[in-house]
Amino acid sequence: MEIFPGDVHTVLGKTMLADGYDIVMDLDKSHGSFLYDSKRNREMLDFFTCFASSPIGYNHPKLKNEHFLEKMSNVVINKPTNSDIYTVELAEFVDTFVRIAKPPIFKHLFFISGGALAIENGLKNCI
Repeated sequence: MEIFPGDVHTVLGKTMLADGYDIVMDLDKSHGSFLYDSKRNREMLDFFTCFASSPIGYNHPKLKNEHFLEKMSNVVINKPTNSDIYTVELAEFVDTFVRIAKPPIFKHLFFISGGALAIENGLKNCI
């Protein structure tokens, strides 16, 4: 069944609370700092960035290249529990992260899947 942008809120509202923004985001047409609203066929400068979870914008060219997508698709499809089961992909990510983003003052890394869990674990460490 094909669902058209103008019907998205109605379809969602039948079985769940659908009180979000009156926008239907087109994941393919959104780019950089611009969100594409397929309900109204318009491009909008996006100050929302999905609660700041998309700081580099939409469809960044370096995240859309074939090699990256191939590597990510296997991880996304299988979603390994990397705290207990390790992968080459995890080791490559950690190695790159340490080289590019980890300040020397920090000795350890702790990755977690989401802001709420990060806050919870941070609070537990403070107790």
